Amino acid sequence: MIALPAALDMNAIERPFLIAMLVLMYVSYAGLGRDIFFNKLNDPTVYDPIGAHLQKIRFAACIVAATTVIMTSSFSWAMSKVPVAFAPFAVLAVASTAWAAEPTKIFTDAVVMAAMWIALPILMHRIGLQETVRVSLHIIAWVLIFSFLLAILLPSIGRHSGAEAIQAVHAGRWRGIFAHKNGLGPWAAFGSVLLFTHWRLARASRGFCLLAGGCAVACLIFAQSATSLVMAAFLFAMSIFFYALKRLPAPLVLLATALSLGAFVTFYLAAGDLIFGLLGRDASLTGRDQIWPVAREFFQQAPWLGHGYQSLGGPEFLQYVEMLFSQAIPGPESGLLVLLLDLGIIGFFAFFIPYFYALRNGFEWLGRVNDADRSSIEFMIMVLLATLLQAVTETTPMISGGFDGVISFGSLFALMTLPKSPLGVERSEAGLAKSWIARRDELHKAQAPRTPPAI
Repeated sequence: MIALPAALDMNAIERPFLIAMLVLMYVSYAGLGRDIFFNKLNDPTVYDPIGAHLQKIRFAACIVAATTVIMTSSFSWAMSKVPVAFAPFAVLAVASTAWAAEPTKIFTDAVVMAAMWIALPILMHRIGLQETVRVSLHIIAWVLIFSFLLAILLPSIGRHSGAEAIQAVHAGRWRGIFAHKNGLGPWAAFGSVLLFTHWRLARASRGFCLLAGGCAVACLIFAQSATSLVMAAFLFAMSIFFYALKRLPAPLVLLATALSLGAFVTFYLAAGDLIFGLLGRDASLTGRDQIWPVAREFFQQAPWLGHGYQSLGGPEFLQYVEMLFSQAIPGPESGLLVLLLDLGIIGFFAFFIPYFYALRNGFEWLGRVNDADRSSIEFMIMVLLATLLQAVTETTPMISGGFDGVISFGSLFALMTLPKSPLGVERSEAGLAKSWIARRDELHKAQAPRTPPAI
């Protein structure tokens, strides 16, 4: 076993400051806590002073964090931690200002996302992978503890009243510190599994993690988000997969996983209505099957470059959906469709090529690192795979400024910028050797005497 490169030495002031900056980036990009005081669903006309300056706060946090890391390490070291493979997506997002209907908003959103792309990975590598996961677990824990307390002690804030600018059917469901139950749900899904399976990485007492985990389970149950329940089940299955992978031969685990997936697909095809019934839903996925065809029609209007980064389909799409369903729906209710609508096919592949590269990089390091590093990598792989599942029916996970997008973007950037795994090094060396042989053969061929053509 080997250990991944540790964070550079830091003094007693720099470490807590950088950890505080990481917390600020998580809190600001997820907008944690602002909905307690300025919930637009309760009153669409309420002035939100935090929201009015949130983009500036996010950008400033990135600038301060990146500058601090560069000054205390070196510019070349810091830039080596920026995931270059994500650059095409970031550039395309900024460039989409040129064809977007709301260029000022698009430009601001794209620049703030690009600032995260540069600042977040160098900050995470400066404090170390394990410290990043520790901070993430603590943020998840406190979000769920506060959400639990709000739902119990101040239900007028922590629960849906049914009078908001959404479906009345949500009345009584928990939303915690968020404006909507679908903001609380993913955090509850992460917490209800990761606070039990990876609690040692939090370096907190077992009692605290059990308390936070209990709050997470309560939030998961009473938020009644079907997507989040599926996420939690998937994360639990992933934890079993990684546990087995440590103790059993990999081919056996992969075979068992493939058989389990096959059995689930067969059961779903045979009894899909039963599954939806157990989740309290129907096959329409709360009307999503009516929104998705509309999204596909608008996608065909700009299939290659989309309607502009983080426009959620563009103002025409949002207005059409509001008119069609008699309520404001923030996006196409699918993170995958959001990418296709906003940045088209080119943006979709520019996002998912590095996404799957990050997953492969993470999996290749498993089994080659010490237990703490392995658990940290498992945490991030689980987040990315659960996010991919969530993105089928929820808008926010692929948005850097969404309720929970910062968790998935952080895991994405961390895994993308891990050192090249031993398998990757072997592939590179093999590729270099192959290309050298090809060049040698071409040189010999060029120098060989030409045979005169037959007459």
